[in-house]
This record gives sequence, C-alpha cells and structure tokens, in this order.
Amino acid sequence: MDLRYEEWLPAAAALKGIVIAYWRCEGDASKVPSSAILPDGFVELVFNFADPVGLRGPAFTGDQPARVVVGLLSQAVQIEYAGPVNTFGIRFHPAHGPAFFGLPASALTDKLTALEQVSISLDRALSGLFTARWNPDNDTDRAALDELLLNQLAASAPADKAICEVVDRLTHSESAPSVAELARELGISSRQVQRRFLAAVGVPPKQFLRTFRFARLWQTATMSPPETWAAIAADHGYADQAHMVREFRSFGVEPPAHFFTPDWYDVTTSSRASESADASSRDVRSVQYAERKRR
Repeated sequence: MDLRYEEWLPAAAALKGIVIAYWRCEGDASKVPSSAILPDGFVELVFNFADPVGLRGPAFTGDQPARVVVGLLSQAVQIEYAGPVNTFGIRFHPAHGPAFFGLPASALTDKLTALEQVSISLDRALSGLFTARWNPDNDTDRAALDELLLNQLAASAPADKAICEVVDRLTHSESAPSVAELARELGISSRQVQRRFLAAVGVPPKQFLRTFRFARLWQTATMSPPETWAAIAADHGYADQAHMVREFRSFGVEPPAHFFTPDWYDVTTSSRASESADASSRDVRSVQYAERKRR
C-alpha cells in the first residue's frame, strides 16, 4: 500500500469554522520520492502513531514529537519517513488556532512545538483519548474528539472575531480586497487591521495572502499532473512560470516539476473516507493536504 490521505469535518456545529478538518495520512512511504510539510497558512495539531518521522527545516529539525503544534510556516519542512506512516491531524482556522491554544500567534508562527509545552492539560486529555482502540474512521470516536475540543474551546479566550472575518474574506475571495477596503468594511483604521491581524494570525495580511496563494497552487497540483506548469501558474495569479518557480524556492521547495514528479503521483493515491462519513469527506491526492473548493 502506498500513502493514503483522507479527511473529515467535525460533526459538532460549535467547531465549524474553528476546526477546518480532521485528516489522516497512512501507508508505506518507502517509495515516495519527496515529502514535505508545505506552507499553507493554517495551524495544525499533529499526532504520530507509527515509526519516528524525521523533520528538517528552519522551523524544526529532529524527530517529530508524538504530539506537536505546527504554527503558520513561511518555509517548508522536509519529511524523512523511517517506516510505516500513521499520522493524524487537526487543522485549525488561521486566527482561531492560536486563540484555541491560549497563545499569541507569534508564539506559534514558524515553530513546531511539542503539545506538552503548549498545554499540559490538553496533552494529557488527548493522550488519554488516543488509545490503541481509537480510530478516526469511527463516527463515535470522532465525536469523542469533538467533545474534548469543545471543552478546551470553552476554556479558551475567544478569537478576534473581526480578524477571523478578514481571514475568511481573504481566503474565499477570487480577488483579494486591500487592507484599506477591509478597514472600511470593519469601520476601523488600516493600521488597526494590520496590528490586529499580526496579533491574531502571526504574519501581516500581505504575507498571509502570499502564503495562501502558494498553498492553493500546490494543493491544486497534488490532485493531478497539470497540463502545463505555465497554465497552473497563470490560473493562480502568477505573472508567469518563472515567477511561480521563484515562489517555490522562496518557500524552501524544489521547483514544482522536480517536486511533483511522475513517481510522486504514482505513489500518492486518491482515496475516500469510510462510507459512513462520506458526507463529510472528500477525494484527495495529497501526502499532507487536500484541495479546498473556493466559494
């Protein structure tokens, strides 16, 4: 079996928009020619249930902690699998994630931090939940995770609602509004938007947009080999293919044609979560991520 990726939405309505998805990556990575955690603009809580996973990058170098909080990244982190893969993740909204953990966004940005260093109580609670019998394919098991996260959410300070709305506007608009436009919509100054966005998300709006545009491109590329890289670059707002290649390199990734090789597509196959959850699952073809539909 090669690597298989699948994801689910949380069932609890109160988690909607806060937890973007639960996801799992499992299988045999021995034939995967290249793997990396690529910048995408999100905060994640990642659990490793299998053999050690080696990570190498500016944010972290060494074996991935069994339970780790991954902040918004500006550089890719290379992955080196030592054996079978069984990774589970919780993907958080960019502005809700830091608030959920009770930390300023700057404490998570460009860092991979063991969960026990972020929240001992949450680390203990999740360690107790994730026994050998816990299975994300099971609706009841995922419901138990929903409940645990809801308890943590109730004890956390609320996220900056206005900045959460700004993030949603930026990530779901075909043409991104300017900071000045966003400020007018919110009835606050551009300086306040900049200051509050940096505090809630960890990077300025312009940098977040650049990261998210890069993420939409590589997520699209994971689904199937593009007809031409020049076309996919144009579709995602890059001036030309050379501009796109420079962006890959600036995020610490090989040029796309070298990263997404025919061998890579051969061993990262599409799959779907169990039929009992198919209303909240999607076909994906990604070692780390799924393409999200634009509104």
